[in-house]
Amino acid sequence: MFEYMKNGWHLASQVRKSISRNRKLYIYPLLSGIVSVVVFGLTFFILILETPASGYSYYYYIVGIFVAYVLVYFFATLIIMAMMISYRSVKADNPLTTREAFSSTKKYIGKAFQWAILYSVLLMILRAIESRVRGIGGIIIASIGSFAITVATFFAVPVILDYDTGPINAIKISVDTIKSHFGDTFGGVIYIDLYTLIFTGGGFLLLIISAILLGAGIPLIVIAIIAAIAVIMIILGIILNFTYMNIFKLILFDYVNGRTLPDGIDENLLNSSIKQRGGGYIGNGPF
Repeated sequence: MFEYMKNGWHLASQVRKSISRNRKLYIYPLLSGIVSVVVFGLTFFILILETPASGYSYYYYIVGIFVAYVLVYFFATLIIMAMMISYRSVKADNPLTTREAFSSTKKYIGKAFQWAILYSVLLMILRAIESRVRGIGGIIIASIGSFAITVATFFAVPVILDYDTGPINAIKISVDTIKSHFGDTFGGVIYIDLYTLIFTGGGFLLLIISAILLGAGIPLIVIAIIAAIAVIMIILGIILNFTYMNIFKLILFDYVNGRTLPDGIDENLLNSSIKQRGGGYIGNGPF
């Protein structure tokens, strides 16, 4: 098991190096984060100011949050697609500008919106179940539900990008891809990026330290600086993880569908990091 994890660390390093050849890719998660903050910020601002204090106010909040989810996932899906298109263009030695990459996503607007609605419905149902079940049971249900959604939709965006298909069929193709290459449990993927974990984990650790220092007589300016560094580290970790994980999904999806690997990605390392259904490894069998 440790050998698989070690290979996963090396694979993550190669993915990072492959992405570093096109640093414009980091623009996309930044845009996604800005859109998310703006949409949810405006949503809560409008709900607080405009929602009437009546027996129906609860339902206004539910509808408002659902609309925010749809908008966020709609824009996020288009942004991820643009990032994947940009990465593929560099791989093909025909790099596109950010504007050209976004222009290429126009034909997917309808499918992206359908996907955002379906994904938002799934999340809202999961949140509703969580709110009804308290204690350990709620945690278990939330964990199982989140894992099931994550696995079922793992390749959904690359599928929509390649097949220009609707959300239901995208999930079906994503699940079929997983079953045919990795088995029903999808337990063979070992991809551990300690690099991004250092940023996010270190950021949260600094936040805890700054909270502890509040009562220790430390000057407030020092605590504020530590907290600011912590927030920057967390945001940077989220940006990096967004980029690396989505590009890794694209690389893996392309590979199991017979496409060549990008320069710098060792096929033997990929095979030794990702077990195929039945205990074998991907890459050498028929696709």
